[in-house]
Amino acid sequence: RAPGMRGVAAALCALLLARGSDASACAHLNNCNSHGTCDETNRVCRCFDGFGSESDLAVYKAPDCSQRVCPADKAWVDIPTGATTAHNNAECSNAGICDRGTGRCRCFAGFEGDACQRSSCPNGCSGHGKCVSMSQMAGEANAFPVGPATTYGGFESTVTWDENKIFGCVCDSIWTVGFGAGQTQATSWFGADCSQRRCPSGDDASTELRDETDCSYYTDNGETWHGAVLSDGTPDRANPGTGVTGTLGVDFGAVGNKCHVDCSNRGICDRTSGLCKCFRGYYGQNCGLRSALAKGEA
Repeated sequence: RAPGMRGVAAALCALLLARGSDASACAHLNNCNSHGTCDETNRVCRCFDGFGSESDLAVYKAPDCSQRVCPADKAWVDIPTGATTAHNNAECSNAGICDRGTGRCRCFAGFEGDACQRSSCPNGCSGHGKCVSMSQMAGEANAFPVGPATTYGGFESTVTWDENKIFGCVCDSIWTVGFGAGQTQATSWFGADCSQRRCPSGDDASTELRDETDCSYYTDNGETWHGAVLSDGTPDRANPGTGVTGTLGVDFGAVGNKCHVDCSNRGICDRTSGLCKCFRGYYGQNCGLRSALAKGEA
């Protein structure tokens, strides 16, 4: 073969090799596994969204685009970067493990959502309540403690970052809950998971000076008095409104508002069945009736 022809052949071979090199610039990365494009200049993959793109948030990104990334949301825990700057977005909200094969978060116990961004409600509220965010709970009449309507939220990037992350149960009630006349300051179902039920309520038959079911001027289902007091510090029920600040039916129980008193304080409430087991000398569904056997009590 002539020397000139050998030179032409060598040039053609070099050109073919160069083209072959360009075509397989990402061969060592399995050509990005069809989940990205090859940057032939730098011989690296530029992965598509969901497979490790530059905009994806992930603890780990496979250089060959072979593994998925998982959804991200505000982190439950992270390192703050300022006095009011924390909870940056993180994969699985830093409350779960990303399954790189499916791109789905495996949330730790107590967390749920596609990015583990919500706390779970215990036992799904047992079928006797609804699972709501703190933001929604603030305006729920059945939420505890019973009180004036309020709000929580509006500053999700700073102080109320958890307004749509922390969830809890608001329990059902067969009667109306609130501070108004005819309303009761307790729900019929209660507990963190709404699994407990109240027993029939009634006035304690062994007391004469007070109707325990009267929640006028009270909050906390009869635990906290907001009316006037006598010189000895006891409630002045004869003139409860004297010198009192606050609004009846808004800040505390209105006249006619009810406290719930399980078994009239004269029995044990079975929280599973909602039935009373009355003490000796008392009877009735709410143990509100007194028999001769109870006479002589102190």
